[in-house]
Amino acid sequence: MTTRFAALCLFAAGVAGCQIIAPLPGAGGEGGSPPSLDGGEIDEGGGEASQGTEVTPPAEEAGPCEVAACSTHCAGSMDACEVTPQYPSVETCCAVCEAMPSPAEYAACRPVGSGDPAGCTAGGVLGPEDADGCIGRCEAACTLYTALCPDTLALTSLDSCMLLCLAAGAPPIFNACKPFKEEGSFECRLQLIYSALEETDDAKRNQTCRDIVQGRCPKPECEAED
Repeated sequence: MTTRFAALCLFAAGVAGCQIIAPLPGAGGEGGSPPSLDGGEIDEGGGEASQGTEVTPPAEEAGPCEVAACSTHCAGSMDACEVTPQYPSVETCCAVCEAMPSPAEYAACRPVGSGDPAGCTAGGVLGPEDADGCIGRCEAACTLYTALCPDTLALTSLDSCMLLCLAAGAPPIFNACKPFKEEGSFECRLQLIYSALEETDDAKRNQTCRDIVQGRCPKPECEAED
């Protein structure tokens, strides 16, 4: 587990109460060889097992996230949406998903059905909106913002953030790795939220929180596939 991923998971744990589960050690337990037959009698006592080939059970393949539903969502998103990525990295996707009030619900409401730009956008933070039983784009974005920026003077509550968010139009296509120039746009603010999510320095994160309110457009650190 990388240092950045561990930091992101610690953030997600603080927000959503998810557990940070340390990776299991390699399942390389020594498996004894079948008991030797000596004169037709099987040694079932505490004697030494006969030496033979060690049997190592196959290790279970772990997903990129701590929550299985988020692993499925993030792996699918990063694989299908290389041209218009919705997250700058799989670690950020995991942290976003696991920070939601219901990570499983967030993932279930955002299936990545195709790799086309509109389908990818609908499968990211920006979709869906006002769908029954689903976490909408504003609730998702504001959940992240209010958790990351508790000390920012403006938008200190989820409700105030939601009011600003709902007033901003959702773009039909979003690309987390595309540079934006339209200050104050929803895309700019979402990229800034991603930047704050990946920032480990408190002072720099607080500055990013102020930039979110002002709607300044950052330069994305990731690059989309051509």
